[in-house]
Amino acid sequence: MLEMEFRRVPAHIRLVAVSDGKEAMQYLRKDAKYDDASHYPDPDVVLLDLKMPRINGFEFLQWLRSESPAHYRFIPVVVMSSSALRQDIDRAYALGANSYLVKPVQWKLFQERIQALGIYCAEHVEKPDHPPHPAETPK
Repeated sequence: MLEMEFRRVPAHIRLVAVSDGKEAMQYLRKDAKYDDASHYPDPDVVLLDLKMPRINGFEFLQWLRSESPAHYRFIPVVVMSSSALRQDIDRAYALGANSYLVKPVQWKLFQERIQALGIYCAEHVEKPDHPPHPAETPK
């Protein structure tokens, strides 16, 4: 559903989806099938679900901000969760989330929110200037 709504955004957005937190870590580490940067580019923004299998969103966020390769630690993270629990919101921000959105139950409101998020990320967000990926560093 997320991919379908991002396609409706007038700005150009390339969305790469992974199935769980472990796969997200593999993507950023360029492990295994993700080692081709031309097919799997570095993200400008991470959209994060807290309730992922294997490695949940909190665990991924903690890894991203403290253990991931240094050039990924300042990537903006938008948490999109069905949880409106204050403890989840506070924990996400404490771990380094930049925004927290509660997924609306109503389909129309979900569509509007995703489209607004897509426009915001693509056209208005200034991304941090982080060090180049080691593969991009001249030798």
